Amino acid sequence: MIAVAELGDKTQLLTFGLATKYSARIVIAAVSCASALLMALAVIFGGLLNRFVPIIYIQTIAGILFIAFGFWTILGKEEADDDEAEAKGKRSPFWLVFTAFLLAELGDKTQIATLALTAQYGSPFQVWVGATLAMIAVNTLGALAGKWTKDLIPQKNVKLVGAAIFIMFGLWTLGDLYVW
Repeated sequence: MIAVAELGDKTQLLTFGLATKYSARIVIAAVSCASALLMALAVIFGGLLNRFVPIIYIQTIAGILFIAFGFWTILGKEEADDDEAEAKGKRSPFWLVFTAFLLAELGDKTQIATLALTAQYGSPFQVWVGATLAMIAVNTLGALAGKWTKDLIPQKNVKLVGAAIFIMFGLWTLGDLYVW
């Protein structure tokens, strides 16, 4: 159920976009860790976050960050290799991807579905494992598609496509809140 809900979801598109900019290995690792944490939060805490922090604030911040990230992708200077930059300590793509995915997925339908499955079946560990593995599998496909695109298309075009995905994702998030 979780895998089907995640197919073609905005966070899978986000994973695709991140994999056009960063190493697929880093994207998959960060998305996997974020997914495990998010599904654990859904199982353990359920609706507490929604009770204390209105989701509109979280989604507004996420939308603005993704638009900013899109423009940063367009305007930022090129670095030779993200893995080399990370090794030198200049920046950590892992934490950027982890945070971006975490914010995008927080309160999403897959997290709510995980909460509902836990309530229905009363098996939190099994639901957490199943939901986490489903998220990892579907988003790994997105990351590999992004890597394939990165390897196939010239870097300048990849940069523009990646930036467009981030900007569209941010506008989509804000549009869901304020327009639709």
